[in-house]
Amino acid sequence: GLMISIAARLDRLPPTRIHRQATVIAGIGSFFDLFDIFLAGVLGTVLTQQFHLTRAALPPIIGSSFVGMFFGATLLGRYADRAGRRTAFLVNLGIYSVFTLCGAFSVNATMLIATRFLAGIGIGAELPLVDAYLSELLPARHRGRYTAWAYTLGFLGIPAAGFLARALVPTQPLGIDGWRWMFVAGSLGAAIVWAVRSKLPESPRWLESVGRTT
Repeated sequence: GLMISIAARLDRLPPTRIHRQATVIAGIGSFFDLFDIFLAGVLGTVLTQQFHLTRAALPPIIGSSFVGMFFGATLLGRYADRAGRRTAFLVNLGIYSVFTLCGAFSVNATMLIATRFLAGIGIGAELPLVDAYLSELLPARHRGRYTAWAYTLGFLGIPAAGFLARALVPTQPLGIDGWRWMFVAGSLGAAIVWAVRSKLPESPRWLESVGRTT
């Protein structure tokens, strides 16, 4: 009875400020997922010049974050089922932020491949988690509309990365290569979202599924 009543009560709720905030905060996280996917493409041209790589050496670097994403989606997806959606949100963005920042300091292609792979692990579970969290938090009637808003915010990550790359990559602010600043921007942005996300409520349906109803 209790299981039905919590889900039913959630579905009867009108959308509140918490629902709107959660949608925006979740959506901004998916922004970095898509920002990062675009970043891989931008890096291709830069790295042939920066580390004097041949075109043949590019696929491992560009692909490393995608391989990381695959592992992240699997491992952190399971972790989210055990530890909670909100906790997993913080873990995955934290991993992404730290290793994207490390990537900015890459001294060679090997270090860049390793940091891209590890950052990928962090961001890989982001989109499935956004889905799970919003579907569990939002009232059923408004779920589709709010999730669409979250993804609309997320897709802004692609033009944002494009414009940022155009402004930064050809330049050397403070004598540091523009592509490194792209990584710093991704890392700092994710760190700010991490801080905001720490205030999100845990998914009530997840709490209930593990028997924490108080």
